[in-house]
Amino acid sequence: MAALTSVAEAKGKNDGGALGLAAQLAERLGLADPVAPWQTNRLPMTALAAALADVLAAAGKVANDVLLLSRPEFGELSEPRAEGRGVSSAMPQKQNPVLSVLIRSAALAAPGHLAQVQAAAAGAIDERPDGSWHVEWQALRQLLRLAGGAAAHLAELAGGLQVHIDRMQQNLAITGPLVVSEKIMAAVAPLLDAGTPGAGKPKVQALVNESLGGGAPLADLLRRAVPEEELPDTELKALLDPANYLGQNNELIDRITGHFAEWSQA
Repeated sequence: MAALTSVAEAKGKNDGGALGLAAQLAERLGLADPVAPWQTNRLPMTALAAALADVLAAAGKVANDVLLLSRPEFGELSEPRAEGRGVSSAMPQKQNPVLSVLIRSAALAAPGHLAQVQAAAAGAIDERPDGSWHVEWQALRQLLRLAGGAAAHLAELAGGLQVHIDRMQQNLAITGPLVVSEKIMAAVAPLLDAGTPGAGKPKVQALVNESLGGGAPLADLLRRAVPEEELPDTELKALLDPANYLGQNNELIDRITGHFAEWSQA
């Protein structure tokens, strides 16, 4: 700032002095005009580091889900295939989820680099911190690399992700109607109250326990417990179908994608 003051005085023009020159330079560089000298304000650095760590955490969450659901015992998702990627020399059928592994490893590394930037800011001394400035750039460079790489891998993963609906249905069938027991409780318990509010809940719980204990299928137990005139077969079948228990899922997806479209065009 002292150098800018000297330049402004040498020009001899009343154009805002040193602060005016700083504003002109910021405008030429496409930067925001700083309110005050930035040397001791490390908040932009910690904010950038935190934003990058947030990106990596979000990407890591997606990768975690893909890693879990692509395991053979689930088999509901598969990564997009690429020649030579994720293959095994001994097991030709094997497909390792390489993209998800790379994203997750980057996400797990991010908190350490973020902590380094924050520690550097907390340890800053005077106007030109000795060491604190220098150590933050190592962590910031790594966060930028990791976030950029993870974003690229995530774009490829999302663009080519394979969803195995048939396997999802098979997995749901293992649990059967029990997967929608919450919905069953809300719909059937009032039908078994016999005039006493709340009395139907223990009855539904007993039916669920009996089914879990190796008794008859829950659908059969419910059919015996609830008269058909109160719960027709068609309604009972719809009640036990997990596809009818999605809540506001579709609406939320539309809201999220709509918000993203608005945000990306802002």
